[in-house]
Amino acid sequence: MTPSPSRYSPVRAVNIGEATFLYVSGLTAGNDHPFDIKDQTRVIFEKMASLLREHGGKLDDLVKISAYLTDIREYDLYNAERNRIFQSVEPPPASTGVEARLSAPWKRIEIDAIAVVRA
Repeated sequence: MTPSPSRYSPVRAVNIGEATFLYVSGLTAGNDHPFDIKDQTRVIFEKMASLLREHGGKLDDLVKISAYLTDIREYDLYNAERNRIFQSVEPPPASTGVEARLSAPWKRIEIDAIAVVRA
């Protein structure tokens, strides 16, 4: 049986008063996958920045990140890259990192996020 295609929004925008909440679906490095988790993390945040820009946001607007790693022993590598990306953001986004099984063996990490963009 062939699985049916997923039906979801890459970003869901919810306007609440003076702010728009952006819920970003889980992202992976995609078909142009570098194997290294730091490279995959960088590619994911580049994709996320592009999605946020489409809705008037930027990475600095992220308030929550959830990262799903296939090998929790690589957390320090992911964390170093995340810290580099958010080095000038104060306060940095809240964050969760867990070990998980992802949909393809080459995927080392998947990240979803929540951003708040002020009007």
